[in-house]
Amino acid sequence: MFKKAVKAFLDHFESYLCQALLVFFVLVIFLQIVLRQINMSLSWTEEVARFAFIWFILFGACYATRLCALNRVTVQFLKAPQWVTNTFLFVSDVIWIIFSLVMAYYGYLAVLDLREFPYYTPALDWDLGYVYLVFPLSFTLMAIRIIQVNVMKYIFKIDIADPDQEAMEESKKALKDSGEVEEC
Repeated sequence: MFKKAVKAFLDHFESYLCQALLVFFVLVIFLQIVLRQINMSLSWTEEVARFAFIWFILFGACYATRLCALNRVTVQFLKAPQWVTNTFLFVSDVIWIIFSLVMAYYGYLAVLDLREFPYYTPALDWDLGYVYLVFPLSFTLMAIRIIQVNVMKYIFKIDIADPDQEAMEESKKALKDSGEVEEC
C-alpha cells in the first residue's frame, strides 16, 4: 500500500506541484488586487507570483511530457509504416533528451555563477541562485520523463494515449449521445 502510494506520488509529482503553485500565485495576485482597491499594495506580491508562474510553466512542461501531451507534428507519418513513425519519434525524443540535458547543464552553471556572485531580487531580497534552481531541476526531470515514456512505450509496450485525443473522443461521444452531432 505504502509502496503504491509513493509510486503514484512520484509519477504525478509535477501535477501536485503545479496545482500548489497555481493556487499560490492566484491567491497572491488576488491579494494584491484586493489590497490595491483599498490603497494598500505589497511590493513583493508581483515578484513572488512571477517566480511561482515560471516554476509552474516549467514543471507543467515536465508533466505534459509524462502524459505525452506536448504538441508534435505527426501528420507526415499517417501513410508511413509504424516502424518508420516509431523510428522518427524515437530519434526526435533522443534529440529532446539531449536538449533537456544541455539546458539542465547550463541552468546548473547559471546557478553556480549566481551562488559565486550573488544577485538578490529587488522586492524579496531572495538569492536568485535558489530561484534559478528550477532550470536544472525541471529540465533534468523532463529528460527523465522522456526516458520513462519511451521505456513504457517500447520496452513494456504500454500504449500511452494522448490526453487531447481522449478528450476529443469523449466530446464526440457525448455530443453523439445527446443527438447534436451526426457521424461524419
